[in-house]
Amino acid sequence: MSSVDEVAAELRKLVEQKIRRIEQDLGDPLYYIEKDFDKVIERYPVAVVEFSAPWCNPCKAYTPVFRRVARRLIEEYNGKVLFAYLDTDKLPEIADRYNVENIPTTIIFVNGHVADVIMGATTESRLEDKVRSILKEVVGGK
Repeated sequence: MSSVDEVAAELRKLVEQKIRRIEQDLGDPLYYIEKDFDKVIERYPVAVVEFSAPWCNPCKAYTPVFRRVARRLIEEYNGKVLFAYLDTDKLPEIADRYNVENIPTTIIFVNGHVADVIMGATTESRLEDKVRSILKEVVGGK
């Protein structure tokens, strides 16, 4: 490995550590679903669920995007929207129920029913626009 690669790897490591510290300071806006999937998503008019796995590299890149959108919209629509993370390795039966074959996949639920599906990683603006549009229809607001 060249010294440039070593420096880049060390910088990546430092950036990831800094991001984790910032997220800890801010608090993680995501709810981690480990059981009672239906009960969890039915508690909110709109539930946005990232189907993911810790070993998935595209998921690792997408989760921070998902988290940033969650932080903004949860604050704006307090109590009306849930952003949740579901580990497909831990709850494969839920992933199967919604035909999640590729991860990451984001499913937006309205009153417990599928309203939209985003397959693969998406941009922050696209995710926010889709969720915001559904929130406006369901609960009103900006």
